[in-house]
Amino acid sequence: MACLFISFKITNCLKPIEFIIDNFCLFEKIENEEDKIKIKEKVLFYESDIFCTINFSMDYESPFLFLKKILGIGEQAILNMAIGQSEKNINNFLIKFDNNADKIKHIKENIVEIVNYSFLFPFFLYYDIETIALSCLNLSFKKLNIQINITDIINIISTQKETKNVSIDIKTIEICSSLIDELVLSQIKKAPQNEQDNINNINIQSQNKQNFWVINPELNKETKEKTFLLKKRK
Repeated sequence: MACLFISFKITNCLKPIEFIIDNFCLFEKIENEEDKIKIKEKVLFYESDIFCTINFSMDYESPFLFLKKILGIGEQAILNMAIGQSEKNINNFLIKFDNNADKIKHIKENIVEIVNYSFLFPFFLYYDIETIALSCLNLSFKKLNIQINITDIINIISTQKETKNVSIDIKTIEICSSLIDELVLSQIKKAPQNEQDNINNINIQSQNKQNFWVINPELNKETKEKTFLLKKRK
């Protein structure tokens, strides 16, 4: 609700906090006025907390732009390497496709899926776009059982003039990958089927609205999670 309240402000759609609270309480069938006041206080607390965490900046890029760039460089060197590695492994999930075009399409669809899922947790508040993009790429290859070391991907990126100045830390990517897997992907697998269906519907809609291959370039467990958040907050 705090994020929704902030989004109203930055899009100049000025709605009072009561508008959000009343609709939420109506949906949740909350009628007690004291409960409504407590909810309002929490929303306002998290609003200021979010603003402080992101340094009052709303200018965050999407991982899709960076992914589009790195997957297109060197005549799709990363994707071609993925196909080459998959052909060596009979247990990979691309074996059912007859041609490379279909394999590349399937790889891209899996990357998009994991990037969309990553939005379910605000990783962009704690990691830069390059780290999130490469973490999602890393997870998609693991999901497809494609044996590619993240170091090999970085070696390809570092040789290209478009990305040679990008600062990339392998250890950070590994941590971010494990967090996306633990805080999001593993939780989706544990969710009841009806909740998984809802998440998948959102994911499909996101793919249709933001296909990063045609995007406009002008547009701009408990302990582990606590440690992660505290470290980044500091």
